[in-house]
Amino acid sequence: MTDARPVVVVDVDSLRPDHVGAYGHPLPTTPTVDRLAERGVTFGRAYAASTPCIPSRAGLLTGRYAVHHGVATHGAEALTLHHPDAWAYEERDGVDPREWQTLPEACYRAGVPTGAVSTFPRHPAPWFVRTWHRLEQPREPPGERETFATVRAEDAVDRALSVLDDLAEATASRTGAHGDGRFLLYLQLWDPHFPYRREPTARFRGGVDRHPHPTEEAIAAHGERSTPAGPDAVDVRDRSDLDRLLAQYDAEIRHADDELGRLVEALERRDLLDPALVVVTGDHGEAFGEHGVYRHHWSVHEPTQRVPLVVKPPADEPRAAVDVDIDGPVTNVDVAPTVLDYLGVERPARWQGRSLRPAIEGDRSPREAVVLEHGLQTAQRAVVRDDWKLVRTLHPGEWSEHLPETALYDLGADPYEQENVADEHPTVVADLTETAAEWVRSAGAERLSDPLATVAERGPAGHRFRQWWTDR
Repeated sequence: MTDARPVVVVDVDSLRPDHVGAYGHPLPTTPTVDRLAERGVTFGRAYAASTPCIPSRAGLLTGRYAVHHGVATHGAEALTLHHPDAWAYEERDGVDPREWQTLPEACYRAGVPTGAVSTFPRHPAPWFVRTWHRLEQPREPPGERETFATVRAEDAVDRALSVLDDLAEATASRTGAHGDGRFLLYLQLWDPHFPYRREPTARFRGGVDRHPHPTEEAIAAHGERSTPAGPDAVDVRDRSDLDRLLAQYDAEIRHADDELGRLVEALERRDLLDPALVVVTGDHGEAFGEHGVYRHHWSVHEPTQRVPLVVKPPADEPRAAVDVDIDGPVTNVDVAPTVLDYLGVERPARWQGRSLRPAIEGDRSPREAVVLEHGLQTAQRAVVRDDWKLVRTLHPGEWSEHLPETALYDLGADPYEQENVADEHPTVVADLTETAAEWVRSAGAERLSDPLATVAERGPAGHRFRQWWTDR
């Protein structure tokens, strides 16, 4: 049995895991993802290592943390990776660029056909677009501006089906009916990112019952604030309005899932689903008022940083069991090493993520603790170990009155991070602070500066944009 496998990675924007059926959501949002989970494993404590969109995808495709690859925010700072200028095969000035290659570059080097469909054209980054054998970035429908109302999931999946045909033909043309079986297809879906276009139909009502926060009193208090993305921005005055907003969000998720179902059906028709590794994850989640911010991704708190991670391994490969939830902290930086592991491709030496294959096969969870970052609306770093989560705010963005410099949460007792217990547990704060400092020293050892600290010094890109917009 060879390790060579077709791989499909699906990256769904703004998808909270607690709105996915496989993670316990009772409403019919994700039947396709749930079927994949039934044939594989779910990681119950998966995080995006750095958020939002561009830093998250940099981690996904480089196998490195933002403190190492340097993409900690959006804008001009996100256009360049900490990476040798040349990605050619030869060694130059004592640096072997192969050690730094991104996921598509590593596949290119190994002769694995790759294709990508991205509905995220607003922030073109050279490190993202290069080296795919085929890259599709569909634009908005004619007459629409290039805004947050971006490409529909149906168009993205149409393109993905075309790319799938090309990849399958490319492998078949080499040897045998399916070549050696190896290709990589990456699909990024914008839905369910705002603005929401689906109607909040009755089948998605009632989801607010699974959201104890914000309370009616909290919503009223949030409305008194002058900070961005408050309840007034989304017409939320009470929990009934919040239920309507959540129903719209769930309807968007269902639309994306239905379109993903077309891709899964195409894999089945080609007899490629069983031998494939299929990964479904997200770039970040979405806040719905837990800390006064609604329908936005703005901080390192759980609603923004937690993502789903569903992995369907090849049918004849070992796995812990069918439909298993692996409860140990992992991040999306671990996805690229996992992909190369199943493809039988050597991972670049500078990668920092770890393959999740041992965990999928039942051996272990790869980490006891993870370090997380957000760099667009705020500049924050967090450490998660066991039930403890330490949050350090380097720059509060527009929320200076509401974000303490240091916060400690007991996620077991307080999963919505409502009570800061830092003063009651100084030893835990000191221990996790040292964990974060050591992580920066080791993970970012090859950089002269901490990218997130630089973001804090300049001001997060979203914060700077709001200042410019106000002053123009």
